[in-house]
Amino acid sequence: MKYTFQDSTELPVQRDFIQDLQDFIRISKDVIPLEKSIIEIKRVNIEGTGISQTRLEEIDRFQKEVTDFIEEHARGVESKEILEIKSRTIETCASISLLKRNEILENIDRQNRLALIEIRQLEDRILSTLSPFFETCIYGTENTYYASTEDRKLKGWQVSSVDSMRYEFELNFEQDTLKVEDLQKLTLPVRSKSGFLSREEKVKKLDVSGFYITNVEYGKTNTKTVIEDKDAEHRFTISSDGRTFLVMYGDHEITGDEKLAPALDKDSLSIFMEKIKEIVTESVVFRRLRLIYINGKNVVEENIVFDCLKLIAGIYGTLVKECIEKGYNKGEVTIKMEEPGSVRTEKYISKSEASSELSSIGPEGDELASILEVSEV
Repeated sequence: MKYTFQDSTELPVQRDFIQDLQDFIRISKDVIPLEKSIIEIKRVNIEGTGISQTRLEEIDRFQKEVTDFIEEHARGVESKEILEIKSRTIETCASISLLKRNEILENIDRQNRLALIEIRQLEDRILSTLSPFFETCIYGTENTYYASTEDRKLKGWQVSSVDSMRYEFELNFEQDTLKVEDLQKLTLPVRSKSGFLSREEKVKKLDVSGFYITNVEYGKTNTKTVIEDKDAEHRFTISSDGRTFLVMYGDHEITGDEKLAPALDKDSLSIFMEKIKEIVTESVVFRRLRLIYINGKNVVEENIVFDCLKLIAGIYGTLVKECIEKGYNKGEVTIKMEEPGSVRTEKYISKSEASSELSSIGPEGDELASILEVSEV
């Protein structure tokens, strides 16, 4: 499928932009109310805690005033009975004050826990709502993929960034464990001593096919993987920028060794590293959005998800503007789709429809509509 503007010039992103735009409007309508709910829960909880703190201060003040009053009126009294009454009255006042303080503190703790549970549930809903959209619908991102093993189980994560936003996905792969031989057979050269008396050093081809892949990092310019045997006695680190390799055996650089470097099968290594990339990008069976940051701040915890939406709207707004400029109806955002066999169809969303959908959110929606260049005002 080929995507173009209405004037048949190619879209800079080869995606169904109208569908992505509609999805953006939908998730905005979903997550902004959720974030507002979190903000309201926090406000009510802070307000309730403040009222409780005032009650605690009143108890402390009353206890002190009662104690001071009794002490003042019992000053100079020598009667054992009166002094006993004074002592017991002060003790009773202190005991009841402590009881009431504890009741209030327990209530504060209970309300805080309930609020936290509600907030965490809403935060999870925000992330689960955003997750499918963040997988593929944010343009111009730079992605880095990681994988590592814990107790021989392969776990992964993806870190993506665009402008001031960075977000992370948790990844699960088709295989819990991964060996080199799951991708291909591979040997790497090492130095080995042979001979009974001379112990001459020779180049030995070590079969690493049975080694575990324990660490992977695949980014824009570099791919790195670590493989090691079952007991972690032999460990190789292989890095490639697509043109050159760096191969380490422990602390020894094989690629810088005049005897070992010529024995490297670079074609085999190149194929292996390409398969490593495929594992972390194409063998993912589960992907879950777990964190979003803007300018180093956690957008969910800091209640700035709306800032995240504004950033995405800015990216989309540039494309919306270009669609309108290259379209025939200035009240519509239109693209053309060309299927194999030169079958062409058009897809559009009117500015009024997009603006109306967003305005139903409230002032935040109106602001997004303005950034998206679909505002009717």
